[in-house]
Amino acid sequence: MTTYNTRVVLFHARYTQQKLTFLVETATFHFNKKESLLILVDDDKAAQFVDELLWKSPPTGFLPHIVAQETTPELLTITRIKSNLNQSKNAFNLCSIPLMIEGPFRIIYDFEDLTSPNKQHLSALRFEAYKQAGYTIEAR
Repeated sequence: MTTYNTRVVLFHARYTQQKLTFLVETATFHFNKKESLLILVDDDKAAQFVDELLWKSPPTGFLPHIVAQETTPELLTITRIKSNLNQSKNAFNLCSIPLMIEGPFRIIYDFEDLTSPNKQHLSALRFEAYKQAGYTIEAR
């Protein structure tokens, strides 16, 4: 049981580029504060995409990170394993399903994804699951 309420931050995204921007800005924010961030993806293809994105971003450099399948001390960790591999208090859910793994997470970032009807439907299902879990939900 967590001693604090998990907050879900839903980024409103109509375009794919907005999703990439939100992800990089969020990763940069936590990295600059020396806070860990767990980035969860559905599969290896998505992990590779995010890995390449973070090596190219921000434009003036890159964000040091690791793609992992086991416990790691790295601040920025990308994984398809549904486990808190870097013991982070912050997670970015890029999966099609809601993030309901043991954290305990203070913040879960996710998308209200309006880039396609299917993604919009999956976003609504995730929102409902977060609401049912009693998480505080904030839209941005």
